[in-house]
Amino acid sequence: MNWKRPASFPVGQVWSRFQGRERDGKPACMYQIRDMDERWRKQCLDMMQKTFIDDEPLCQILEIEKDPASIQTIRSNWEDIADQGLCIACFTEELGQPKDLVGFNILLVKSQEDAEENLDTIKGEQWKKLLRTLTVAEQLVDVFDLYKVDQILTSSGLTVLPGHRGQNIGARIIAVREQICKTFNIYGVATVFTAITSQVLAAKCGYHTLAELNYEDMKPFGIDLTGCTTKSAKLMGIKYTL
Repeated sequence: MNWKRPASFPVGQVWSRFQGRERDGKPACMYQIRDMDERWRKQCLDMMQKTFIDDEPLCQILEIEKDPASIQTIRSNWEDIADQGLCIACFTEELGQPKDLVGFNILLVKSQEDAEENLDTIKGEQWKKLLRTLTVAEQLVDVFDLYKVDQILTSSGLTVLPGHRGQNIGARIIAVREQICKTFNIYGVATVFTAITSQVLAAKCGYHTLAELNYEDMKPFGIDLTGCTTKSAKLMGIKYTL
């Protein structure tokens, strides 16, 4: 991950403000999606460690939460990604200021010249299996060649707190990626979506399926994902004309 956020664009940007929906007789909240800065780093990563790992199908079937070495490696990986300065968080808004954290998206830029990660050195057997699955899906298509770019924006996880689901927050977070790309002159976006819900959401946001990996095809790699609530991972992307 050689890319680093330029100093000319300091962390602190508010990318989107929107009003949610009334629910159960409660008035609609105002929300804002903004850069994650150091004030919220621990809170955001704690949310990912809890909510995302609980919800994500591969984490569930591989029982990631029961593997302390995997959790430690995941957390370290997320910390490294956060250092790029592109992660975004969704908050309720009060008087124009962020109040309660309700959603988080780990974003990063991958460059064509980035060195390939040696999965054999990864600590945490279950996390290694998950990474292997994502890597196999990513390698089904050379996105850099397909989009004729040397950098792409991608994601390592998106989550919304259960109490705020149904407010279109996930779609709003995904939509912000276009603004981020325009700001930093990135033309391609590609992510491996591992859950049906996220695959449907990405399609609604204009993403195209570039490749699909059936989870049963991971058995030759010694990875048995039988019983996963989603049957396949989809590499989905979009190319912007800036």
